[in-house]
Amino acid sequence: MEAYEYLEKIRAAAPRVHCITNYVTAHDVANMILACGANPVMADEPQEMGEITAHAGALALNMGTPGERREQAMLAAGKAANANGIPVVLDPVGVGASAFRRKMAEELLEAVMFTAIRGNMSEIRTLSELAEKKVTGSSGGVDVCPVDVVTEETLVEAVTFVKAVSKRLGAVLAVTGAIDLVSDGQQCVVIRGGREEMSRVTGTGCQLSGLAAAFLAVARNMEAPAGSTGRNTAACAARGMEAVAAAVCVMNAAGEIAWEQRGLCGGNASYGTGIIDAVYRMDQKMLEGRIHYEVR
Repeated sequence: MEAYEYLEKIRAAAPRVHCITNYVTAHDVANMILACGANPVMADEPQEMGEITAHAGALALNMGTPGERREQAMLAAGKAANANGIPVVLDPVGVGASAFRRKMAEELLEAVMFTAIRGNMSEIRTLSELAEKKVTGSSGGVDVCPVDVVTEETLVEAVTFVKAVSKRLGAVLAVTGAIDLVSDGQQCVVIRGGREEMSRVTGTGCQLSGLAAAFLAVARNMEAPAGSTGRNTAACAARGMEAVAAAVCVMNAAGEIAWEQRGLCGGNASYGTGIIDAVYRMDQKMLEGRIHYEVR
């Protein structure tokens, strides 16, 4: 996996990434997309979704601050993206926190074909339960439940689960946390890296979803990875998995670089800015020795 190749492609093509994201992190998501070389569009008026999305290279939908109007915008944008062959990323922020969020996620999953879904393990577990009609109730807030944290001890079980859910949902699945997992249903990329302190910055997950959308925007025009053939469904899924995994690796590297270069008085606010700056300045040399993954 050549993560830097994706950055080069994005910087050369400057794809437009349409984001319907939450108002808490919209500013930082837009800046992250700019930092990698893409162009963000943060439109969410339902009446213009067809036109806006049709001209995008990718679409990112984020459920962080849900509402009926925002859901209508997401449904319209998602359908427009599907009609135009545009990759769509779903970030089901806090999907298990309320009945409203779960219903919204169900309706999105039924109406839109997602290329990739990124969330923590608790969010992905809730989506799996929704798909199986087995939801038992609220799972708390937007953070991962302690019992769902992926560790070395639970890794084998987690990989098996993520592969199964990826198949069930028909999308590349990215489960991010202390250990990151990215699967297309056939294989799973296990990624180690980043910094624990990234969780103290609001919106790093939202930024990663936007970054993944930018990577998917250029993946459409790249050759399928070694081991897959033609432009069939399996080849497209493999390319999508590689693109999302590359985005995760770049984000992890940015977190490490920003932490190492923080000032004496640096806190979580400046650290967050440093992560965006690190992506903006990212070159191949900066990535050397920072990408750690295995395929299972």
